[in-house]
Amino acid sequence: MPRTNVALVGFMGAGKSTVGRELAAHMGKTFVETDALVERRAGMSVSDVFACHGEAHFRDLESAAVREAAESHDCVIACGGGVVLREENVAALKASSVLVYLEVSPQAVLSRIGPQSTTRPLLSGPDREWRVTELMQQRRSAYEAAADVTVVTDGLAVEQVVLHVQERLSHI
Repeated sequence: MPRTNVALVGFMGAGKSTVGRELAAHMGKTFVETDALVERRAGMSVSDVFACHGEAHFRDLESAAVREAAESHDCVIACGGGVVLREENVAALKASSVLVYLEVSPQAVLSRIGPQSTTRPLLSGPDREWRVTELMQQRRSAYEAAADVTVVTDGLAVEQVVLHVQERLSHI
């Protein structure tokens, strides 16, 4: 099957959803967000899924959402930050998508999501800076291994990231 999709992976706050919408518009593709598919399927927000059912249940719903998104054609897929934690998700995406890792620094993540964000269940509790750094270190190798292309997003406007992604995709 040809890889007609572009799947954006990376840590929360990397810009996957914002860049994804713009990239889809630029490329004439449909925008799909795995977290939105999870929320539709669960009938509640991602935060509520975590609170009511736990992370393992969320990851199961996320894997189903990834399979659904990966079966699409000509889409830009904004993946949840933990999608790469399951090999089955990466395999499903690789079958139909070019994977783009939007790399971001912990400082940029903290700046983008704000100090009081309640929509990031993995960052609830004290010492968010330590938690962001720790999670990023745990996931970095998975993002890098999954990626066909990497674009660093720090210090770039959304339009600049979109142009960098398009330029990198043109060489694949």
